[in-house]
Amino acid sequence: MAVPLNIDFQQIFLHMFNFVILFAVLYFLLYKPVKKFMDDREAEYKRISDEASSKLAQAQKALSEVDDRIAEKEEAAKRERSEILASAQGEYNRRIKEAEESAKKIVSDAEAEAESIRKKAIKRSSADISELAVDSVEKAVMASAEEAFEAFLKAVERESQNE
Repeated sequence: MAVPLNIDFQQIFLHMFNFVILFAVLYFLLYKPVKKFMDDREAEYKRISDEASSKLAQAQKALSEVDDRIAEKEEAAKRERSEILASAQGEYNRRIKEAEESAKKIVSDAEAEAESIRKKAIKRSSADISELAVDSVEKAVMASAEEAFEAFLKAVERESQNE
């Protein structure tokens, strides 16, 4: 049988059969293992991604809890600071009051002591004036100038001894 264009169908079928066998061998030897490897790899990456998402969610939850605790601690610190400031202000006011009372007491004690010193000075000066008046009268009564001079010197010595 003459085949136009010298086409040998037996050769074509053999080549097609070889192609089918090659395709089947490559499918079972390469495609399935590579596909299985790729699916396993995809599953591993998905597992890692899910695990990372889970850990990220846990970390975000822990971060929000830490933020809440920090906010609570800051609020507690603010309250404590305001309480301490109020306490310090009260202590300051109390000490100012004590200082004012102490100052008033010191001033009144000083005034009393000054009054006492003034009265003593008045008594001493009265005694000195009396003594000087007596001395003046004695001098006037004394007959000689020498006696008056000696009496004056004695009076000065007494004055210097008293001081």
